[in-house]
Amino acid sequence: MSLLDHFDFFHPDVHNNPYPYFAELREKAPLFWTKSLQAHVLSRYEDVAYVLKNPALFSSVDIRVNGMRREDRTELGELSSVTNLVNSDPPIHTRLRGLVSRAFLPKRISEMEPRVRELSRGLVAEMTAHDEFDFMDGLASPLPVTIIAEMLGIEISRRRDFKRWSDSLMSATAESLRTGKMSEEATRSAGEMFAYMKEIAEKRRLEPKGDLISLLVQSSDGVEALSPAEVNSFAVLLLIAGNETTTNLLGNSLLALIRHPEQYEWLRDNPSREACAAVAEETLRYDSPVVGLMRRATQDVELSGGKVPAESTVMALVASANHDPRKFPDPERFDPKRDTNGTLSFGHGIHFCLGAPLTRLEAPVALQELMERAPRLGFASRQPERIDYGGSFFLRGPRSLWLRKS
Repeated sequence: MSLLDHFDFFHPDVHNNPYPYFAELREKAPLFWTKSLQAHVLSRYEDVAYVLKNPALFSSVDIRVNGMRREDRTELGELSSVTNLVNSDPPIHTRLRGLVSRAFLPKRISEMEPRVRELSRGLVAEMTAHDEFDFMDGLASPLPVTIIAEMLGIEISRRRDFKRWSDSLMSATAESLRTGKMSEEATRSAGEMFAYMKEIAEKRRLEPKGDLISLLVQSSDGVEALSPAEVNSFAVLLLIAGNETTTNLLGNSLLALIRHPEQYEWLRDNPSREACAAVAEETLRYDSPVVGLMRRATQDVELSGGKVPAESTVMALVASANHDPRKFPDPERFDPKRDTNGTLSFGHGIHFCLGAPLTRLEAPVALQELMERAPRLGFASRQPERIDYGGSFFLRGPRSLWLRKS
């Protein structure tokens, strides 16, 4: 029996370990129709890269999931009608990226390293003061959400709310893709967050400070400022793309290291910033925090010997592309010393993840601080053998990861 006979993104076996299914997709059905998403799935590296680098053929606007457009989702309220970097094409995307990218310039990100290291060191010390601890709760989750909250200028007193909103919206996004509905809790969280962010945006417009929201609501160099609604949408994007990606990357990195003792030993012998960065880059390829990206075909397109019809939804499986042996030899082997150039976890082309430099700063610094204080970690007795990857099929990372010092 083929693994594809009952392939479903939402099936627990696929959710727990999608890579055997992706391998069969690449070899037997590189263009595959899935009923669960009402979408055409592309799994080979060449096809996925082609989709991502051709926005004129594969649009980020008016994408239908389960036959429903995001703009038709009334329970999403204001969020359903506001464009951001993810759901826009040029020229709107060009305008938004031109304004937002000023906050993610390499020099600005590199200047954040002392703060990232200080925060990582404190979180690691507090977490490893216990014999057993949840790595996700102790380091992987609070580090990126704190950094993003500080960048935006969120008051310390509201950062627990910020994390709650992030978790709720993340769960709701996954649930809405599966069922076409959002829970009352998610709708309420979205309303709370939008109200708060509107208030902050108006305050920063009248009295700018040195934070990201102040930058976004001020026109500069001929680039029009973001509207309050656009600030809201961008904040949600940051929560999902900037927070969840780094959190998942850290969790997946620890899982890969513990499951590959030789590579873990290599890192212990050389816990440098460069080695930790190599682990993070290989984890991006080996167990991508992002499983796939969705697009809308603007016309009929021939790919992998089949036709993607105009106006149909495409799921470009970046996690599968990263395991394509045509691009990465021996792809099922976790090897931080390999050449990972071309990994698609941050996307490709005009939609290449704006926050990639921040993730590439946070993950190696956090891993280095962890290696210096707790170089030998294993699964704790309370950690279930089967990892809980949460409810999202398009983002991948452990919900909890109980570890012990050894």
